[in-house]
Amino acid sequence: MKIMPTGAGTRISRTACRVRRFRLGVALLAAVAVPLLALTSALPAAAAATPSTSATLLAAPPRVSFGVAPATVHGADGRPNFSYSATPGAVAFDYVSALNYSATPLSLQLYATDALETTGGGFGLLPPAATPTGVGSWITGLPGPQVSITVPADTAGGPGQFIVPFTLRVPDHVTPGDHVGGIVVSLRTEGKNASGQNIILNQRVGSRVFVQVAGKLAPSVTVTHEEASYGGTLNPVGTGHVTVTYVVTNTGNTDVSIRRQSVSVSGWIGPKPKASVANIALLLPGASATESAVLTGVWPEIVLHAAVTVHPTDLAGSGAAVGGPVLAPITISTLVWAIPWALLVLVLLVVIAVVAVRRIRARRAERRAAEPIGSDS
Repeated sequence: MKIMPTGAGTRISRTACRVRRFRLGVALLAAVAVPLLALTSALPAAAAATPSTSATLLAAPPRVSFGVAPATVHGADGRPNFSYSATPGAVAFDYVSALNYSATPLSLQLYATDALETTGGGFGLLPPAATPTGVGSWITGLPGPQVSITVPADTAGGPGQFIVPFTLRVPDHVTPGDHVGGIVVSLRTEGKNASGQNIILNQRVGSRVFVQVAGKLAPSVTVTHEEASYGGTLNPVGTGHVTVTYVVTNTGNTDVSIRRQSVSVSGWIGPKPKASVANIALLLPGASATESAVLTGVWPEIVLHAAVTVHPTDLAGSGAAVGGPVLAPITISTLVWAIPWALLVLVLLVVIAVVAVRRIRARRAERRAAEPIGSDS
């Protein structure tokens, strides 16, 4: 093999240049990465969005106060709500009072309607234009949403009252269990929006109507559709958060409440974050509520275990004011992937850098070994 000293010297010089360029690149990468990590850990939370100022404007409603309550022929009797236990085909007679706490008489509407579950688990009523098909349709004798009654003003003796008798007729073939509706008093207020168009605002107050129909009572709650996701951070040694969502459904025929809800996350090492979810005061038969919780300070341990536990209580047709027997707690769980991507990328970059440096050193050693020992001048 013929060795050319000049050419070999040129190749060694180019290799040295590559080494210097690689070292410069690593130094630049470190100079950029370290401040970036520090900036990532120090970034403040995003500011909340500013509400839009283009919302429709209504004329301010009058400052009035009114209500509705169970009553006798003489006036409101202090009952928290209307509650009945009946057999199919039964008939009940009762009174309701529209109350006026304002200094002037009010023109109000008084009618019955059905209850519905709100998205977060709560008691709601059908809109005024909707036709009831449940408890609201069992009640007759009230003026209705299209008829106005005049309730006298408040006096030194108490609020003004307009007492109305009504009849509740339970259908012959209704299913056993709890059925819920409401008696509503409404104030219609006319206003104008920013364009000068007429707007009708309905201010409503309701009193709940609980009817428990005799038969086999079967309280039951299920927890389903649990989903969990991990949100990491750009900091390779930082913690992230786990978002857990699930659905609580009343699959029985009695009213229930969820007195306690908890969510926990566990892994191979580290702490086990826990979070509490707000109670559900009233969950109607057949209704569902979607719940969620965010647990912070969670280490990315590849695979995590997310668990949800709820503690239901059977209200047994008495409404949310009185609790019944506590049902067995329900626990479901799911797995969630928590990959430390930032750490893996950093480790990969370090491995690539180490391998590259070793290869460059090996090539330099080979070329030095191939150089001539030198000659006397």
